[in-house]
Amino acid sequence: MAMEEVLDGVRRIVHKWVNTSTRVDINVTRGDTVLCVRNSRRFTVGDQVMLRNSTVYETGLIISSIDKVANLITVSTPILNDWTIAENTVLIKTINEQFVQGIYIGEPDVISRYPAITVNGISRSSEWLTLESTKEKYQIEVTVYVKDSTNEQAYRFCMAMTDEIQKGLKYNITPLISDYDLTSLTRNIAVGDTTIYVADRSLFNNNRRVMIEDPYETTENWTTTWWDETEDPSQEALRLKDCVPYAFDMSDTTVIVPHRFIFNSWPDNIQYGSIHKGELLKAAKISWFAEEEEMQFLRRDEPRLR
Repeated sequence: MAMEEVLDGVRRIVHKWVNTSTRVDINVTRGDTVLCVRNSRRFTVGDQVMLRNSTVYETGLIISSIDKVANLITVSTPILNDWTIAENTVLIKTINEQFVQGIYIGEPDVISRYPAITVNGISRSSEWLTLESTKEKYQIEVTVYVKDSTNEQAYRFCMAMTDEIQKGLKYNITPLISDYDLTSLTRNIAVGDTTIYVADRSLFNNNRRVMIEDPYETTENWTTTWWDETEDPSQEALRLKDCVPYAFDMSDTTVIVPHRFIFNSWPDNIQYGSIHKGELLKAAKISWFAEEEEMQFLRRDEPRLR
């Protein structure tokens, strides 16, 4: 089980949380303060946000309230421009009217644009967990780099960005790590559903972990039986242990069958400071660990623990 897949999994979490965005579902007229968006779950009151399409953007908007049921976000000041869904307008979370320019695996010698984030593997250790499995522990370091423009501004920005990352890492204590299988939905999922319909049911066994994910939300569940006796088995129905808490549209949803399971992870330490990397930068280092059970199937002619 390679460290590389763990790093990719952490970068995936960081990207989703520091570059939180959602599309705008209804045209916005100059002077409006309420935005109807595709999904509002990763936004919070007090967040700074910007509206953007392929050519222009509007910054300096602050969220004053959120209706998470209707996906309505209210900003504290009127919108200055007209925005249309035809222009693929999106709402993006920003910090100091900036968003991350790059998230890198490893430590590049040259980072051309800031703010930037690096994800580095520090160590891996192993110890016996059961008679046939070990606990593999991965230690990762996530570093935030911010230009040291003015001392207080850069420091506040670095702290805010770091807080957003650690929030995402705490929210995802069982992160998705390669390898895994993917299939798609063949029907939309409504809130409270316990049966879902997939394109390839052969990927699943009874009591198999499953993750349902769209660009805005991920939920985890377990399969109980392949199909409900009241349903047509040709429809590739899967019964789930728990109700699905969110609605998912089959047009942008993926059903994931993980083959690896991180049973414990946490960002356990954060250090703040400055660093020279061609120029003076503010930096924060988040120490994160993850633990995984790895099966150790020994050959019959090898000695076994008794």
